[in-house]
Amino acid sequence: MPLSTPRASGLGLFLALLVLSLSACNVRMAATPQVEMSSAPPLPAVPPPSAAAAWVPEGYEVAIAVQDLVYPTSVTFGDDGAMYVAEAGYSYGDPAAPPRVLRIAADGAVSVAASGLSGPINDVLWHEGRLYISHRGKISAMEPGGAVRDLVTGLPSLGDHHNNQLAVGPDGMLYFGQGTATNSGVVGLDNFAMGWLRLHPFFSDTPAQPLRLTGRTFTSINPLMLTAEDEGPVARTSGFAAFDSTLERTGSAVKANGTVLRMNTDGSGLEVYAWGLRNPFGVAWGPDGRLYVAENGFDERGSRPIANAADNLWAVEQGAWYGWPDYASGIPVTDARFKPGYAEQPEFLMEEHPPVGTPLVTFAEHAAVTQLAAGPGGPFGRHLYVGQFGDMTPLTGQTERPTGYQVARVDPATGAVEPFFYTRPGARGPAGLEYFATAGPKRPVGVAFSPDGGALYVADFGAFTIVTGAAPVPTPVPGTGVVWRITRSGTRVDGPTGVSAAPGGGR
Repeated sequence: MPLSTPRASGLGLFLALLVLSLSACNVRMAATPQVEMSSAPPLPAVPPPSAAAAWVPEGYEVAIAVQDLVYPTSVTFGDDGAMYVAEAGYSYGDPAAPPRVLRIAADGAVSVAASGLSGPINDVLWHEGRLYISHRGKISAMEPGGAVRDLVTGLPSLGDHHNNQLAVGPDGMLYFGQGTATNSGVVGLDNFAMGWLRLHPFFSDTPAQPLRLTGRTFTSINPLMLTAEDEGPVARTSGFAAFDSTLERTGSAVKANGTVLRMNTDGSGLEVYAWGLRNPFGVAWGPDGRLYVAENGFDERGSRPIANAADNLWAVEQGAWYGWPDYASGIPVTDARFKPGYAEQPEFLMEEHPPVGTPLVTFAEHAAVTQLAAGPGGPFGRHLYVGQFGDMTPLTGQTERPTGYQVARVDPATGAVEPFFYTRPGARGPAGLEYFATAGPKRPVGVAFSPDGGALYVADFGAFTIVTGAAPVPTPVPGTGVVWRITRSGTRVDGPTGVSAAPGGGR
């Protein structure tokens, strides 16, 4: 665990985070949970990035394209060869960072292409002369004159997860993932600790199909009504319901959570393509004509914690259901392997279940898969390249770490997985901060190929850790983000190299 903090139960760690959140919101508790944890020492400095600290397979080499970025999440290229980089804006621990899209010209000149967006920006995609932007609750397009026009608004992205990566299908439509509001279908104290329940108390998950529910309800204290004089009132919440309310049946919507949605490039014709995916962050069409989706698995937190759930890579078919909130990797959450250490065995929320398949690949628990890129052939073959942000111990519930922090390469024909890009062992930071205090790759999010397919670009979010002192505190370091470039050894590449995105930077 980071910073040599003593191990504590998932419940204890969560209560510590809740106390911190309540304090930040000026909410007083009658009986504050007591969680004894050590004070955290100061974080070490983050060294400047170095290509020598990165590992890639023999025959490839790494360079720094752009550095000094603030939480970069995505890369794409315009018709003139200019690089567009999304700086997410919102981050756990820094929700006020400005979301924007930078343009880096081939000569290294840096300018702001788009601002005034809704963080986080989870993807940018250049297609047919326009820049498409997936930012919280919206899909927008930047017109040739530079104006940003909203194509779809009101996406259900007020909760834990948001609208994610964009991909153009063989039918010419835009596909994107839409994450869930909650961890496992029930609004609870963890969502208050994450900040959104206080701001949006009537928000919850909306399914893509009407559901009949089992009637299971979950009891918790109500942090929206705590006082110093009285014990906090009890809240009872069912699946797919707003906090402190219950449902027996649900409605449905096109703008539904846990889905892959598609639309025409002008924003018309929005429809559900597939559903039952907890957080379908990565979306890409493979060279075999199949749609692949990278999904974040359950966390061991909240009113319905689910332990030992892996991240997944699915080959997605139209109209299919992929298990959320009652199956993990195609296995029912009632299976004993998913029982959390401090709570009862999970039960089903849905009365009936459509057929559910088996993922092509299961990754390590809490690897936090992000974007996908499909190899165009040539030096990168026809593999899938999968970003992995890395674990967020202890907030996600597990204690074993680290997992993720890399780009993995997947053979879609066989499901074979191998590491492709990560920090060399000798260049990692101290225990618990291996991918924080390092000059190598830290938190890969975006993966994208150059237009000619000769280079793979990786948007590295930068240094981020969970400081576990008096309470777990997400701690990002702005300005440590990098866009790395990977090529075959000896390949000549046109485009930005060693550019600084800091004010006054550039080539």
